[in-house]
Amino acid sequence: MNRFEEHGEELVAVRQDGRLKQLLRIHLGPPELLQTQETGPAPVLTPALFSAYRDLRTLRYDFPVVLLEPGAARIAEPLSDLIDGLIDAHTQDGAAGERYRRDLYQLERTIKEVAAGGKAGSLKAFWTEAANRVYAQTTNDGHRKQLRANLQAARSELTSDGIVACCDGQIARRFFMHAWQCIQTEQDLHARETLDELIAELTAIVDADRMRSARATSADALRTAMGDEHAGGIDFNRLSSVLRSSKHQRPLKSNRRKRLHAVLKVLETQRRQLGAGNGKSPRRGGHEYRAIDSCIEALKLLDAEMQRIVELFRAVRIARLEVENRYDEARHDAFFAAFDQEQLTPEELRGLPPLFVHIAGPALDAENKSALIEILSSDLPIKIVLELRAIPDTLPLAAGQAGFGGWSTSIGSMATGLRTAFVLQTSASHLPRLESEVTAGLRYKGAALYCVYTGPDGELGPVARYLRCAGAVEGRAFPCFIHHPGYGSDWAQRFKLLVNPQSEEPWPIHHFNYEDSEGRAMSEEIAFTVVDFLALDPRYAVQYVPVPPEDWHPNMVPLGDYLALQESETFGKVPYLLMVNDSNTLHRVIVRRGLVAAARRCAELWRSLQELGGIHNSHALRLLEAERQRAIEQGNVGHPATEFATEPAAVTAAVPEEVEPSPADRAQVSEAAAAPVRDQAYIETELCTSCNDCTERNSMMFAYNDEKQAYIKDAGAGTFRDLVEAAENCPVCIIHPGKPVDPNELGVEELMRRAETFN
Repeated sequence: MNRFEEHGEELVAVRQDGRLKQLLRIHLGPPELLQTQETGPAPVLTPALFSAYRDLRTLRYDFPVVLLEPGAARIAEPLSDLIDGLIDAHTQDGAAGERYRRDLYQLERTIKEVAAGGKAGSLKAFWTEAANRVYAQTTNDGHRKQLRANLQAARSELTSDGIVACCDGQIARRFFMHAWQCIQTEQDLHARETLDELIAELTAIVDADRMRSARATSADALRTAMGDEHAGGIDFNRLSSVLRSSKHQRPLKSNRRKRLHAVLKVLETQRRQLGAGNGKSPRRGGHEYRAIDSCIEALKLLDAEMQRIVELFRAVRIARLEVENRYDEARHDAFFAAFDQEQLTPEELRGLPPLFVHIAGPALDAENKSALIEILSSDLPIKIVLELRAIPDTLPLAAGQAGFGGWSTSIGSMATGLRTAFVLQTSASHLPRLESEVTAGLRYKGAALYCVYTGPDGELGPVARYLRCAGAVEGRAFPCFIHHPGYGSDWAQRFKLLVNPQSEEPWPIHHFNYEDSEGRAMSEEIAFTVVDFLALDPRYAVQYVPVPPEDWHPNMVPLGDYLALQESETFGKVPYLLMVNDSNTLHRVIVRRGLVAAARRCAELWRSLQELGGIHNSHALRLLEAERQRAIEQGNVGHPATEFATEPAAVTAAVPEEVEPSPADRAQVSEAAAAPVRDQAYIETELCTSCNDCTERNSMMFAYNDEKQAYIKDAGAGTFRDLVEAAENCPVCIIHPGKPVDPNELGVEELMRRAETFN
C-alpha cells in the first residue's frame, strides 16, 4: 500500500484544517519560514521540568564540594554530606538536637552563599565567615549564644579541611588536579620508602668500606676517633697494624666501590626529586603536578621520562644485587651496560609517573587527535581529561560551530572499543558521586580518558551550570559510563552505565504538577529528552516555537509520546514541549523536525549503550525467545504467558497485518483528494511545509509561490529521476511524479515502478 493510500484520509483532514496545516508548517518547515512574522522578542522559556529548580540556594545537592586534604579518607566530599555527617554524629535528641540540626543547615546555606561569591577558600575559612554572618543575622541574644555553641561544637568535630569548590567553569580542572595530586602524594610516599631503604643499605656498605680504608685505620685516625680522654695506654700504631692485617678489614675492590657510589648518586638524585614528603613540593622537576594541554607534549615528556626510569631501575636492580652480595661482574657488567627499556619488566614500566593532560573545549587538531588515539591504544600511563563546554548539534548553526554527535562527543564510546584504555564519561554535576571511579582511572596503570561535560562559557541564562550539566545526563545527551579493563575480561565486567536516571527507559519520566487556566490542579507524566536539554542553548532558540492556547490542536502530541511512535504513525501529528516563562506560565512549544531527528539519533546511541551495559540486550532477548519457542514445541510449558515472564512484551508482541483497502475505498479517497490526472506531475501545493527539499534538489523544476509553498515550475527542466526522488523525500507525500516526459530516460522502467507509490 503506497503512502498516499495509507494516509489519504489524514491528507484530506489536513487540507481542510487550516490551523493544523499551519502547525505542521511550523514543525516541518525551515526556521526562517516564520521570521518575517515575528512581532517582538520571543519570551525566555525553560523546560517545564526545570521550573522547580531555578533557585538552587534553597536546594541541597552535591555542590559545593570540599576537595579534602591529602591523607583524608576521601578525595572529595559534598558539603551537604559533610554537614549530614556532623548532624548524625550529634548525640542530643529532642529540642536541643533539632536546634543543632537547624543551625547547621543555616550555616550550610550561608557557606554556599559565600562560595558562590567566586573567591577560593578552605572549608574552615568559609565556616568562620559564614558563622559570623549567621551570628549577625540573629537578633535574639539567647538564640545567638546557643547558635554559637552549636557551631563551635560542630567545628571541633571537623576531622580535615579542604578547598570549597562550586560547579563553575573551572570545576573539572580543579577536581581532577586535586585528585591527581592526592594520589601522586600517596604514590610518592611509597616510592620514598623504597628508595630510602635502598639508599640506607648501600650507604651502610659504603660507610663500612670507608671505615676499613688505610686512611680510616691509620694511627692518627684511630687516636682522633677515640679522643684524648679515652686514649690512655693504647698503642695506636699496634692497633692500626692489627686492623690492617685482619682479613675482615679488606677494603672493597675499586670497581665495586665506583659502582656503589654511582648507584647511590642516581638513587639520591631521584629521591631528592620526590620532595620532603609534605605533598606540596612538585616532583621530578614539577611537570607531573601541572596540567599538560597537549597530547603531543605528553608523548614527548613521556619519552624523556622513559630515559629517567631506565636509569632509575638500572640503579635499583644493581643496588639490590649489591645488598644481597650477588653482583657478578662477569655476568652483570655487560647486561647493565646494554640495559634499556626493553629490559624493563611490566611492573617496572608501571613505575613511569603518570602524566596529566587537560584539554578544554570540544576541538582537537589533527595531530592531537592522532596522538590521543596513539595514547589510548597503548599502555602508557597518561591521564587525559577532555573537557567539553558545549554539546554541539547537526542542526544548521552559525559558521564554525560543531555538530551534535561529532568526533569530540563520541570519543568516549570510540575509546571503549580499544579495550586497553580506562574510559569514564560523565558530566561535571556528577563528579562528586563518581569519586571512586575518578580515582580508579588515576590508579590504573595504563592510559585513561575522562570525557567531562562542563557547560558553556559566558552567560548561562536562567538555568544554573549545575542543572545544565545534570540535564545533559538526564536527557541522554551525555550519558555516564565507565570502561575499566581491570574489572575483568568481558564486556559485562568491564563496561557499566553509571548514575543515569531510569537507565532501563529510553527517556526518564517525571511527574509534572501544575494548575490550568481555571485553577484546577493538573498532573502529567513528562519525558525529559535531549530536546529539553538543547532548549537551554540559545543557539537553537529558532527551533522552538511557542503556540498560543487558542491555536492548540488535538493533533499536538507531547514530544516523549511522539518519539515513541513509529514513523508511519506520526503523519499529521505535531510534537510539542511544555515550557514555562519567568512567571511560571505554561506554554506549548512546537519542536521543529530537526530537533526530532536529533532526538532519534540520540535515542539510538543510548540504545547502543544500554545493550553494551546489558540492558535489553538484543542477543539475550533472541536467545530467550528461541528457548521459549523450543520449550513450547517440546510441550514443556502449558501456556507461553506463564513462562519466561522477563521481557515478553518486547519479543513476542504480534504485529497486526496491514489491511489492503477495497477499490471503493480507494476511489473515495482519490475523489476526496481531487488529484489531477495521474499522467501529469503535480504538487498538492496547499499542503507544502516549505521544507526546501525539492527546491534545493532542482530549482528550475520546483519553485515557491508567493506563500512560499512549492509547485512544479517546469517538469521538463530536469529528469524523471529528479521527480521520483523528490517525491520519495517529501516529508508529507504531496509530490506526484506522474509519467516521464522522456520515455527513453535511463532506468525509466524502474523509476516508473517507484513512482507508482506516489501517483
